[in-house]
Amino acid sequence: MITGINYPWTIVDGRPNYGCDFGRNIWDSHSGVSTHAEDVRADLEAMAAMGIEVVRWFVLTDGRGGLRWGSDGHLAGFDAEFFRDMDAALLCARDASVRLCLVLIDYAWMHEATRKALVATADGRAEFMQQLLEPLLDAYGTDGARAELAQAIHSFDIINEPDWVTAELAPARGHDPVTLDELRAFVGAVSARIHARSQALVTVGGGRVRFAAEWDDPAYGLDYIQVHSYPDVRYPDRDASVLGRTAASFGLSKPLLIGEHPSSPRQHPDNHQPPEYWLEDYQALARNGGYLGAWPWSFKGVDPFGAPDLGRFGRVSR
Repeated sequence: MITGINYPWTIVDGRPNYGCDFGRNIWDSHSGVSTHAEDVRADLEAMAAMGIEVVRWFVLTDGRGGLRWGSDGHLAGFDAEFFRDMDAALLCARDASVRLCLVLIDYAWMHEATRKALVATADGRAEFMQQLLEPLLDAYGTDGARAELAQAIHSFDIINEPDWVTAELAPARGHDPVTLDELRAFVGAVSARIHARSQALVTVGGGRVRFAAEWDDPAYGLDYIQVHSYPDVRYPDRDASVLGRTAASFGLSKPLLIGEHPSSPRQHPDNHQPPEYWLEDYQALARNGGYLGAWPWSFKGVDPFGAPDLGRFGRVSR
């Protein structure tokens, strides 16, 4: 079992820093890790003191930060601050003796046509690989220029919750989804290249428990399967549940991680009602049910699901 937690983005001046932890942002300001590295270091050291081994952290999110675009509308690579921020994050993680699960993009990346094309088309996927993935591996791959920092990377989570933007899964209204074939082609290509140039593991942050078997398809080339569990007692049939189930009951060929779950039944959005299942109950489920782990959302309390009670972390219900 791997003990982990979601540190999806930092808090800067009291505000969630979604999409702005790595590189300059679309508002031409910079609030990346290197600008508040001591705060990040303190957070990671606190996590390590709790027994955390892996920290799940979003990188490019919806594309609002860290990127350069050419006058022709094509992706031109990372901006000048991106690697400074990534170096700072990996250095803080290495010094704190934790490793990072780096979430490359969020499902909201697909909400804009130009970025969506980088996933949905062959030319776009080639552009994504050339302008983003290869430079990332040039830096942090096995033979990369910053290979000593790469030891702090546990895994790459290629996309967070693609369920909401994939036609055959659970697409949300209001956006044109990608197809399952397009998603498989994108994730499979990125996964293969990471495996060729890095020792890091590869996963996808599945948004629905019921689609766990989809991520086990060889087309994705993943090393472990990941699902996110946010049950709502008012809608028990909205998704399958991990509660009361073993990992083996899913019949998968790879380890299964509960990559996100609520920290507490007392903290939640107004339109959501989780069951009486506490952080330590998820930890016990993971340990006794053969899961790779159960990683609470989220260390900094970045949204209404709140932050975990650190005093409860590591307890196991009997």
